[in-house]
Amino acid sequence: MIIDRIENFENYKKISRRFQPAFDFILNWKKNSISEGRYEIDGSKIYVIVQQYYTQPPDKLVWEAHRKYMDLQYVLEGTEYMGYAHISDMEQISDYIDVDDYALFRGEGIYLKVRQGFFTVFFPNDCHKVRVQTEDGSSPLKKIVVKIHL
Repeated sequence: MIIDRIENFENYKKISRRFQPAFDFILNWKKNSISEGRYEIDGSKIYVIVQQYYTQPPDKLVWEAHRKYMDLQYVLEGTEYMGYAHISDMEQISDYIDVDDYALFRGEGIYLKVRQGFFTVFFPNDCHKVRVQTEDGSSPLKKIVVKIHL
C-alpha cells in the first residue's frame, strides 16, 4: 500500500509503466466538469471510475482485494478513512468474482485518514475497506479510482 500527496507522484511512476497515464489523468482533470462514471485511458488496461458517495460506519462495509488490478484512489473532495490489512491476515468470506476482480474478506486492519489531495495505491495483497466515515460522522466524498491492470 502507498499513501501520499499527489504532488509527490513522481516518486511512484516508475513502479509501473501504467502509472504515468493514471497520474496524467488525475493531474489534468477539470474539477467542475468531471462527473461520476467510467472513463477509459487505455481500454481495460487502465480505466477510471469517478465516484461520489457519503461515508459510512466501518461495520456497514466490507474488506476487499483484487487479483488483476491495482487501485490508485485519489480524493477530489472530502475526507474518509481507508482501511488496510495484508491479505494473509484476513479471512476470505466470498468466492473470487473474476468478471469484477474482487473477493471479500473479514478481519482487522488499520485505518488511515485520507483527505482531499492525497492518493493511495492498493496492490493485490492489500485488503482494503474504503468509504469509512471519520470521527465527524458521515460526509460527502468525491474521488477518482484508477484501475491499473497488472
